[in-house]
Amino acid sequence: MLRGDSHRLYEQLRRTYPTPPAGPLPQMDHVRAIASYYAGLDAGERQLLLAWAKKEESGVGLIPAVLSGVPLLALIFAPFVQQSVKQLASGAWIFLWLVGALAFVAGIYIHYRQKAHATLHVALLERLCQQAPPKT
Repeated sequence: MLRGDSHRLYEQLRRTYPTPPAGPLPQMDHVRAIASYYAGLDAGERQLLLAWAKKEESGVGLIPAVLSGVPLLALIFAPFVQQSVKQLASGAWIFLWLVGALAFVAGIYIHYRQKAHATLHVALLERLCQQAPPKT
């Protein structure tokens, strides 16, 4: 359950093809499309795209910054919020907490999905950049 996309793909391939097929896998068409597009670019442009993708891969990003700032804002505005929460119905604050927790988890999930896609692009670009070094 918590093994990730690569393991789920492996399991799907094992079910679909108990014996590894000789030709290309249709499940990899989206990766081939990305690699094919990058292969059609000028080597210098690929180097620039690789630098951009590495920046994105290693960057903290807006989502973690916002998620780490929420507790600080909660501490700052706690006295004002407490008065409003005390006036809410007994189950309403639980609902608000659940919505906040869901937003927090969704933000983390989105961040790591974006980071995973950046890693895919970095791997493809690095392979292409190693195959054809740019002309100086």
